[in-house]
Amino acid sequence: MTKYNFKPIYIYNLIMSSDSTKVPGMGNNADYQDFYSRRPADMMPNRPPKGTVVPGMNKYAPKVEEQAARPAAPQVPVVGFLYSISRQGFGEYWPLHIGSNKIGRTADCDVCLAEQTVSERHAALNIKQLKSTRKILASIRDEGSKNGIYVNDEELDYDAHEVKNHDIITIGDNYKLLVLLIDAEDMGLSIAENFQPVEIAPAEEEDVPFPPMGNHDDTGSLYSSANRVTGGTVAMDGSAPETSGRTRFLE
Repeated sequence: MTKYNFKPIYIYNLIMSSDSTKVPGMGNNADYQDFYSRRPADMMPNRPPKGTVVPGMNKYAPKVEEQAARPAAPQVPVVGFLYSISRQGFGEYWPLHIGSNKIGRTADCDVCLAEQTVSERHAALNIKQLKSTRKILASIRDEGSKNGIYVNDEELDYDAHEVKNHDIITIGDNYKLLVLLIDAEDMGLSIAENFQPVEIAPAEEEDVPFPPMGNHDDTGSLYSSANRVTGGTVAMDGSAPETSGRTRFLE
């Protein structure tokens, strides 16, 4: 009987050759990065397996410490609304804030109008409040839409145009929006000095009782224990069961 003597060094070299996939260009010859490592943990204790390693997938880049959480952005005042019944007549509204209010069909717009003739980025409604008089000014500008903008049935070009309270803006072919600008100071609205906020507890879920878990069915169905026949299987039409304990051949 022929004996084969395998030296441990051969096995070791074999495992080393299938240790991992080397990707050229990721370092010098002595410092290749390991990808999809497959070596056993007990074969090279000084080099524990890394698993799958992909450059740039670290939680943080080298020498970059974890950044502190950013403070919450200050709330932007609501100074008006856009109101429409164009969709189905039940009424829709969108709040308007100081600054730029993006109008378009995509979900990231401040005023999202889900209608085919509205462009993804249709218009920008810009609102500012003068520091000297506290007066609110608004203007609208076409952002390169396909079907244009109308204010009080007058078609606009690509320049910014002033928008006043109770104007009607038409976006696309079908969405008509009523502009409601609110000058709180002029209307006598202000912060209540003795406002008493109340923390509202979340609504508790009602316990729905489970139906009784009996060991039989009293519904009178074919699967009810009251209709169970020990002689065989009940047919779906309620006919007499076949006698159990034998095989019936078709003739």
